[in-house]
Amino acid sequence: MKSLLLNIISTFTSLRSVIFIALFLLIGNYHQAVEKQPDGRPIAEELSWYFTPKVEFNPGYKAYIERSLDSLLRRRGFNGSLLLAHQGEAVYNKSIGHARFNDRTEFASENNIFQLASAGKQFTAFSILMLQERGLVELDDTVATYISEFPYPDITVRHLLNHTSGLQNYFYIIDNYWKKGHLPVHQDMLDMINAHSLPLNFAPGRRFSYSNTGYAFLAMLVEKISGESFADFVQNNIFTPLRMENSFVYHPGLDLEELGTSASLARGHERAGRRLREIPVDFNDGITGDKGIFSTTEDLLKWDNALEKNLLISQQTKESAFENGRLRSGYRINYGFGFRIRNNREQDIIYHNGWWKGFRTSYVRLPENTLVVILNNTTASISGLENQIMRIFNNSPYPLFKEKEGILAMQ
Repeated sequence: MKSLLLNIISTFTSLRSVIFIALFLLIGNYHQAVEKQPDGRPIAEELSWYFTPKVEFNPGYKAYIERSLDSLLRRRGFNGSLLLAHQGEAVYNKSIGHARFNDRTEFASENNIFQLASAGKQFTAFSILMLQERGLVELDDTVATYISEFPYPDITVRHLLNHTSGLQNYFYIIDNYWKKGHLPVHQDMLDMINAHSLPLNFAPGRRFSYSNTGYAFLAMLVEKISGESFADFVQNNIFTPLRMENSFVYHPGLDLEELGTSASLARGHERAGRRLREIPVDFNDGITGDKGIFSTTEDLLKWDNALEKNLLISQQTKESAFENGRLRSGYRINYGFGFRIRNNREQDIIYHNGWWKGFRTSYVRLPENTLVVILNNTTASISGLENQIMRIFNNSPYPLFKEKEGILAMQ
């Protein structure tokens, strides 16, 4: 009898261990538990229920947010899309104004496509981190290890990610020396840097200096390592698995004029007297990684949910992207991998702003899984808008969720 009892206890303990391990894999690190393709990418069908959280907002809070943000955006004359989300669910997601001003085309829905400008650098950085997890690149390797023609032997992949490389801005050589009729690509940028022997602004690792050139080279690095174009890599490894169906990376073969006939695609505008003038594609648009990624508030919420649940990379790797980089002196900088970092009341806020060709953007990850996305397609300033939004949120007289603790119910 005693032996039988011990066997039952042993079986129960083993079963409990199996259940615990399964739950640990599922909750602690989602990307490990998801079925994957041979190259390590998640299968899209297996991800759908992971990033569709449902929370029930307090009706009073939802009405307060809608009323307050509608009023704020009217006062500022905002033109674009704005999203505020908690726990993976949008409480406010609206588009206001015009996708194109030349024919007064208004936004047709709440889900409109904008150029993310520098706010898209996070996708470039995370493409590199995905390749790192597959064992195809090391962050402290020199860039020349992977791009043989790269002329700066001391610059590492990490220097590019942290903006500590010392590279000069490639815009200068494109604007002054590019004479061909087609848009340049990454190889053209490298060839021109070599042809004009551009010196570094400082020794790699000594200073922080925001560098679009560094992120353009990261996109080129993705191409060299993966064998795919940067646009295809991001599409196949991020947008398609996460069902970000209205997101894409611009490439010279893409006709934005044709896409621009749809009200869902916003075009960038600048002030010309009393009118807003649409900004055409120019030669610098052919080079991507530093810019050139298009998306919507809805797709960016899917992306943020994927970050929150570690669907594409591990928790440890994600945390490395959200850590302050360091100079050779040990001084901490306010930039990680594709994200800026600022501290507010002893809590880190992870964010990135963008500006390019009539687009102003902001992507802000706040504590307790709150997300703010601002996408604007005019040169009007969005400075301070995020703080005004958070002031409205913090001053709410209502609790966020119907349930006191706001527990997520996953589908």
